[in-house]
Amino acid sequence: MIGIYLSGTGNTKHCVEKLVNLLDAAAECIPLEAPHVTETLEKQSTIILGYTTQFSNAPFMVRDFIRKNAACGMAKACSV
Repeated sequence: MIGIYLSGTGNTKHCVEKLVNLLDAAAECIPLEAPHVTETLEKQSTIILGYTTQFSNAPFMVRDFIRKNAACGMAKACSV
C-alpha cells in the first residue's frame, strides 16, 4: 500500500498519512510530485490518492497524473 498526495498547506498530507497509517502502519506516503512516484506505483497493489479540490474539481496536476499513470496497475488488476 502507498499513499500519494497533493497538498498545498499540509492538510491533505496529514489526512492521507493518518488514513494510510491506520490501514497499514508500514506503508509509505509520498507527494505526487516526487521523482520516483511512478516506479513506486508499479510495485504497489493498493494506492490511496489524496488531493485538494479546486472549484469542486480535481486539480490539473492530479488529472494529468492519473492519465499518465493509469496503466501502472493494469497488469495486476487484469490478472486477478
